[in-house]
Amino acid sequence: MLEGLEILKSTGYEITEEAVNEHCLKVETPSFSAAIYVKDNEVSSVWYNDPIGRDSTTGKEQKVELYLSRYGLLSNWELRMDNGWMHYWFNPSDKVAMVYGIHKDVIRFNQYHAEPANLVR
Repeated sequence: MLEGLEILKSTGYEITEEAVNEHCLKVETPSFSAAIYVKDNEVSSVWYNDPIGRDSTTGKEQKVELYLSRYGLLSNWELRMDNGWMHYWFNPSDKVAMVYGIHKDVIRFNQYHAEPANLVR
């Protein structure tokens, strides 16, 4: 958790804390927002609201690829579900999942420890 907190501090913006459903530490800057979600003193999820590329389909596709590559090899990622609102990507090798909100263009990465039963191929 300390590394995640240091990354948020490095933005130079105020860190806000929320604890409604999850313990969340968040920064909002003029150019992006980011948050870490903490469980058992470890970062369990990260969230990004990054407007880069938001104005075009190609830009969004490039951004998704860039973010996926931050959390493992692109070849390890599988798009397993698209419900018209969200794209659910899974990387079983690195035990991480990404949810991409298509319409709001936001990204959240979550750690996971087992294959979700209803999403296994």
